[in-house]
Amino acid sequence: MRKFILGMPAIIWLLVAGCGGSGKTKTPLAESKKSIEIKYAKDFAVFSRNGKQEVVVYNPWQKGEVLAHFVLVKSHPRKGEIKVPLDSVAVFSATQLNALQMLGLLDKVTGISEARFISNPGVKKALAAGKMTELAAGGHYFIERILQQKPQAIFFSPFQGNLKLPRTLSSLTAIPYLDYTENGPLGRAEWIKFTALFFGKEKEADSIFRQIEKQYLYFKKMTDTLHRRPTVFSNKFFNGQWYVAGGKSYIARIFQDAGADYLWRNDKHVASFPLNFETVFQKAQHADYWRIIGTFGSQPSYDEIASENELYTHFNAFRKHHIIYCDPKKTAYFERSAMEPQWVLADFIKAFHPQLLPDYQPVFYRVLK
Repeated sequence: MRKFILGMPAIIWLLVAGCGGSGKTKTPLAESKKSIEIKYAKDFAVFSRNGKQEVVVYNPWQKGEVLAHFVLVKSHPRKGEIKVPLDSVAVFSATQLNALQMLGLLDKVTGISEARFISNPGVKKALAAGKMTELAAGGHYFIERILQQKPQAIFFSPFQGNLKLPRTLSSLTAIPYLDYTENGPLGRAEWIKFTALFFGKEKEADSIFRQIEKQYLYFKKMTDTLHRRPTVFSNKFFNGQWYVAGGKSYIARIFQDAGADYLWRNDKHVASFPLNFETVFQKAQHADYWRIIGTFGSQPSYDEIASENELYTHFNAFRKHHIIYCDPKKTAYFERSAMEPQWVLADFIKAFHPQLLPDYQPVFYRVLK
């Protein structure tokens, strides 16, 4: 089997090439009208022109630049147009699988990547039954297998610096899915509307998103008038560096909405950035809470965390047993959280202000006892 070797971890996938192509147009469809309300997501828009639906994906690394443009029609597609609903797709990101499941569309998925990391029971069952096939793993695309299966479209997550489809797959329709570049929790969840466009499920997606939004804003309102906001920091020391979440990042926004004071809230980064241990310790040693996501065996404990790095025991949050912990494998966090931000928010409110949600049972994060 021929393979195309990728230069980044397999979960982040290359590519961009869609029907209608991509380019540097600043404002496409100037004479068009937006046909679907997008309230929070910033990196895609939907327009209506000449009775056709046009979808624009913007380049998050070059503001105003168009990354991809699709024209969707229900019948008699011309060259460069996509007939919807699609009947078969390959999905190269776990968050996209969750969106498709919420829309009742898992049966349309014929190919996935990194099967060993997927915990979704429906996907596992389909793989076992031969209804889905692994089309990429370990940093490689399985070129011959993809071309043999020939899905109607590939949903993938491009990253900065590498946005092109390998020439051997250039005949396929590649649809960039950039939920992870949205810094707002509701912005990420709103990408379910993007997925729905290609399957004629716009009404269902709107209904699902309205419920997510309602629940998120309900929880957020609980913390709007709080006077006490505990301090929090995030992540761990790894390979000689501590990657700190930027002050404009997704998790920083969650902390704010959950009624906490993130120590790097004034930082301007939208992604994580590296610091040395001493710098983090100087700023975070007295913080009230510490958020950690990772795997520490079947029964995570403070002793196990300390065995990884004895210096962790000097943080106040460690000594007070105020580590807010998520096991991504057991909770399917990376598969589910982008489309379920209301439960991520509620988990943190439960941790920071347990009196506000006395009967709530955490979904992803809990305070490690």
